[in-house]
Amino acid sequence: MKTKKIMSSLALAVCLALGMSMGAFASSVDDGAAYTTGVASADQQIETMKAQAKKAAKDAKKGKKVTQKTTQPAKTAADSSKATAAKTAVNVPTGAKPAGARGVVRNYDPVRDATPPEPMAIKETHFRFVEQLILRPKTDMIVIHHVGIPDGDTSAAAIHRAHLANGWAGIGYHYVIRKDGTIERGRPLATVGAHAEGQNYHTVGINVTGNFEKEIPTPAQIHSLEGLVTWLCKIYNITPGTHTIVGHRDVNSTDCPGRHLYVMLPQIRKDVAAKLSGTAETKPKEKSFLKMTKKEREAAIMQGASVFGD
Repeated sequence: MKTKKIMSSLALAVCLALGMSMGAFASSVDDGAAYTTGVASADQQIETMKAQAKKAAKDAKKGKKVTQKTTQPAKTAADSSKATAAKTAVNVPTGAKPAGARGVVRNYDPVRDATPPEPMAIKETHFRFVEQLILRPKTDMIVIHHVGIPDGDTSAAAIHRAHLANGWAGIGYHYVIRKDGTIERGRPLATVGAHAEGQNYHTVGINVTGNFEKEIPTPAQIHSLEGLVTWLCKIYNITPGTHTIVGHRDVNSTDCPGRHLYVMLPQIRKDVAAKLSGTAETKPKEKSFLKMTKKEREAAIMQGASVFGD
């Protein structure tokens, strides 16, 4: 009995020396049991992991197919969007309609959309425009303008510089008529102009230089204007009238084209209509004084020597 007590005391002393308690000792035994169990469940875990790996592989394969299915429509939508953008190319007002066989509004091409030869002399200007010009979808109206300020004669080049300074693509008018009757090219005829707000997609703009609130158009300007308007009416099949040959003030709130030119528009319309129908007055054929009747000679004398020619 004594010996057993001594052995217990000795064991206790060893445990204390090693910093262990009987509880800790019991724990170490339990940990051993847990480890043994862990070995047994490790085999199961490997099998489980293999099963999970297979499942993950299957899921990944399925996921790839799903991704392909989902991304394909997105690609098609993007292509469709690009195709639509390419077709649209420009912002077109809802009121704009294609002009017969000319099709939808598109970018202007200087070769394909070149101006047909005009019957009168046109001074070419070869302006460069800072934006892409677009084709006018229809033409059913001609708008007549004046420069206003400054007074006097103004070139198409000066107007082009002023419009560029305004932040525009360049000159907004299609033609400019100088004091001596010279017609200068502005924008290409087939393009959308920038001369009458809200009306540019179906109109041609002609600027007659001067300030016609104060000045009066020269006979040379009116002669060139009537000839140009007659040709435009012919190629675009426009019937001269108050809704087809208009002043700028008829479509926008402005004094343009000035009162002294605006009051001439009714006569200009009549003259254009007469030219189109072939009933316009022409210069009388010169006749020899000797072949005239007495009445014709008297009338000729009253009118002056210019009747007999140079």
